[in-house]
Amino acid sequence: MRKRQRSEDHLTEVRHKILNSAKDLFTHQGYKKTTIRQIVEKSGILTGSIYYLYKNKEDIFQALILSLTKNCIKKIDDIYAEESPEFRYAAVCAVELRAVENDAIVRECYFAGYSSRMIFEQLVIQFTDLAMALFTGTKHACSREDYFHKTLLIKGAMRSCIAEFYFTRPINHQISCHQCITLALYILGFEQSEITHVISRIENLTDEWSRIGNHLRDYPVEK
Repeated sequence: MRKRQRSEDHLTEVRHKILNSAKDLFTHQGYKKTTIRQIVEKSGILTGSIYYLYKNKEDIFQALILSLTKNCIKKIDDIYAEESPEFRYAAVCAVELRAVENDAIVRECYFAGYSSRMIFEQLVIQFTDLAMALFTGTKHACSREDYFHKTLLIKGAMRSCIAEFYFTRPINHQISCHQCITLALYILGFEQSEITHVISRIENLTDEWSRIGNHLRDYPVEK
């Protein structure tokens, strides 16, 4: 039993080292320029061990994005535990949108993630779980299948907020963020008065969302 636990602990440490090495490379040079060989060299983990845990670079990237989102959700829950579920949901979205606006390399990484069918699907599932955790037992509760379809629309809108940075015509990103979070809360079933209240508070805390985003970018992924 102890041997099995030591083995599991070792694998957790190896995954942690791989993800943090990959994160450092992705956030400094982008997703496209980062290679498995660079991750091997930076992490000190043998190529065979990396491929034992992850199929390819995309698989590592997926695990990293999901871990960062998980850490973001935890931070919002810790800091804003007394806030309403809709505020916390909107805050998680705001951190991501603010990070994309502030950093071109982070933006490129997120765009790559949202452009991957595999990663996009997992993000939808992760945010479906978030909605279930926040809204089950409230008047906005619905089935998991309904949450999945609602989340699919919401994450599609968030992808558009990233893609617009690559358009040839100029786009006001602040307007897009406002409309994206408004749309998310509307899709989840909130009334206009509730949405207006949440949006007002979210937009008054943009520096806080930047701070959380920078922390997630610059500090090691939590286990």
